[in-house]
Amino acid sequence: MLTERRLESLLEVRGLHTYFYTYEGVVKAVNSVSFVLNRGEITGLVGESGSGKSVTAQSIVRLVKAPGKIVEGEVWLDGQDLMSCSEHEMQSVRGRMISTIFQEPRAALNPLFTVGDQIGRVIQLREGCSRKAAEGLAIEVMRAVEIADPERRAGAYPHELSGGMCQRIMVAIALSANPLLLIADEPTTGLDVTVQAQVLDLIRLRVKSAGSACLFITHDLGVVAELCERVIVMYAGRVVEQGPVAEIFSNPRHPYTQGLIASTLRVDINKPISTIPGTVPDAVLLPSGCTFHPRCPFAEELCEQEEPSMAAAGMQHRARCHIVSGRIEGEMREDAWELAVAQAGGTDSFLQSVQGDTTDPEVGIE
Repeated sequence: MLTERRLESLLEVRGLHTYFYTYEGVVKAVNSVSFVLNRGEITGLVGESGSGKSVTAQSIVRLVKAPGKIVEGEVWLDGQDLMSCSEHEMQSVRGRMISTIFQEPRAALNPLFTVGDQIGRVIQLREGCSRKAAEGLAIEVMRAVEIADPERRAGAYPHELSGGMCQRIMVAIALSANPLLLIADEPTTGLDVTVQAQVLDLIRLRVKSAGSACLFITHDLGVVAELCERVIVMYAGRVVEQGPVAEIFSNPRHPYTQGLIASTLRVDINKPISTIPGTVPDAVLLPSGCTFHPRCPFAEELCEQEEPSMAAAGMQHRARCHIVSGRIEGEMREDAWELAVAQAGGTDSFLQSVQGDTTDPEVGIE
């Protein structure tokens, strides 16, 4: 049964835990994740592969498959508690209230049906209209996402269209039911710059005009800076920093966020690109204390012993770091990554100095 709740925000995620029970051990893919999405806003969700971004999205729509399980947490969408919904009720939520744009459009589209038929079937299922009416609406939706000659394109199969055109079809399917929440899981991966800009413009236009919200999952910080109002940074299954895009990009407070921004190519600054040494840790064998401490140039003994909590770093800006909370007295220098690596004599030496091992752990779940 749907439980009602009054919310000013559109989506509220509280204390979400999603674990995978494997032969190697329990993978804490999503570990106490909390955030809010507001109406009319596009929020970026960033982090390396293995940080838990995609599993977070799957957990919101309750599509986590065995051996995965949502252990605890709350997900409220427009005043409805999705965690208390039956599977039948969730089927009415998916597609109608929440739509997803997947990373690989050719893998998501059925090769045996025309794209017009696939859009029409979604409209027919969600709106309960006739097949003929759905076909007409499908053409209108294709025209809305700027597909040229939609009457002819509606009769094409996925393999007859370019990658950019297939991604537009995915956008059309996702937006055909006018969802309250749009989850875009790296929708511009593999697209050229021109097509990428067009897809981003489509998402921005529909979210702003409909007053809905979008969770935009990506590795590309440039896209986040261009498209999003807020950003959530994840590492090893946890949110380590979140806040307004302008504030986080101008004043990142978590060392991991600083490392991500420092590793981004910028044409306005003439300096080598930095890298974050190592990789995301094995989700079965997470480090003690702060999970980022083996890779952090600011790490101290407390970081290894005690996990930091989220602390205020500014207006609507929070970060999970002992320095931000005041537990450790220190200053985060903007050039810390370059200094740490240079002083250690290279990336491998830096890794040995902070964790005694340069072996890359296997990363299994994104």
